[in-house]
Order: sequence, then structure tokens, then C-alpha cells
Amino acid sequence: MQQFRFRLQRVLQWQERVCRLEEEKLRQSTALASQTEEKLAQLAAQRVAIEQEFSTQAVLAPADLQALGEFRRKAVAVREALEREQKARLAAVAVQREKLIAERRKMEIIEKLRERALQEHTRAADREAEALSHESYLAAWTTRRRSPSQLPGQAPGRP
Repeated sequence: MQQFRFRLQRVLQWQERVCRLEEEKLRQSTALASQTEEKLAQLAAQRVAIEQEFSTQAVLAPADLQALGEFRRKAVAVREALEREQKARLAAVAVQREKLIAERRKMEIIEKLRERALQEHTRAADREAEALSHESYLAAWTTRRRSPSQLPGQAPGRP
């Protein structure tokens, strides 16, 4: 019996590479979403710190109030931009996750085909071994049934 050889082995290896690439892309897009989330948290912390700094002052100059108002407007604009960016990056993560799931499904199908082919190969090898053992048994049985005076090539009843 021949050694098992999966005809789609190269396809399976290619699909494994594709899955690894898609996993890396997912990691990258997740990292970008995390960076944006971190920027949002930093902005919120900065805003709280500045608000606290201004709230501790007993008297505020008109220029300070104007600067605080300008800071608030810019902080709101930056936060909105970061939230839009975060929404887009989370959508990209979801799309990439779906791509990865689809590629993994393809790989699983090829792996199942490989398992089935291996099972069929094993069954065929078992059948071949069983047929060989039957033939061997029958040959031994026939040899034992012959009388000692009968040699191969002699007709029965003639010495």
C-alpha cells in the first residue's frame, strides 16, 4: 500500500498562511482601535484636570474664562473626531473578524477533506492487509491439506 498523500496539501498550507495573515490584520486593526480608545481616555483625563484646575481658583480673569471656553470647544471637537475615528476602527475590526472567520471556515473544510481522505486510505490499507492475510492463510491451508506424497506438479494418485 502506498503512503498517504493528501492531494490538497498545498491548498491547505496556503489556507493556513491566509488565516495567519488575516489574524495579523485583525491584531493590527484591534491595536488601532485600542490606540484611539486610549486617546479618548487621555483627552477625558486632560479635560478633567484642566476643569479641576480652573475650579480651584477663587477668582478667574476674563482671559482665563475665554481660554477655558476655547479649550472646551476644542476638546469637544477633538472628542467628536476621535469618536468618529473609533467608530470607523471598530467597524474595521468587525469586518476583519468576519474575514478571519470566513477563512477559518475554508481551512476547516479542507482539514475535514484531509481527515476523510486519511480515513479512506486507512480503510483501503486495512482491506488490503486483510485480503493478504486471507490469501496467506488459504495458501498455508492448501499446503497442509496436500498429502506428503503429493508434490507440486504431480497428479494425485501417482507416486
